[in-house]
Amino acid sequence: MRRLIIALLTVSLSSCALYDAYMMTGYGPNEYRIITEIRTDAGEYKTQCSDAAQSRINAEAITRKTSLFENYSQEIPRNKNGISASKNLNEIARGLRDRYYAGGTVSPAFCKLKFDSIESSAKTIQHVVDIVTGK
Repeated sequence: MRRLIIALLTVSLSSCALYDAYMMTGYGPNEYRIITEIRTDAGEYKTQCSDAAQSRINAEAITRKTSLFENYSQEIPRNKNGISASKNLNEIARGLRDRYYAGGTVSPAFCKLKFDSIESSAKTIQHVVDIVTGK
């Protein structure tokens, strides 16, 4: 009888912990890491905008990372704000990448402006995740 009670308590406590963890979800632990990488990369990449070939590579790299962030955010329960923010960030990055793939010349000023925008948006998202998760 004692073993049965212990087993039931263990299962119920584990279930409560899982339920609490699920209900509190709003941001994933890797979201903070990914958005920090995006912010850091954008800050570095904007200094390389005078090199058109490197900027094109950087635009593709940041788009892959913002796509990763968007895909990751979509799988977190109750993360509507995170999903919206990640989609907007990915749209900015895709806009830069698509400009390079359109075949025209991309000015260093436009490149820097887009990377500044990505960096600024990532910083805002980073602060929101920081506040919500208490990092």
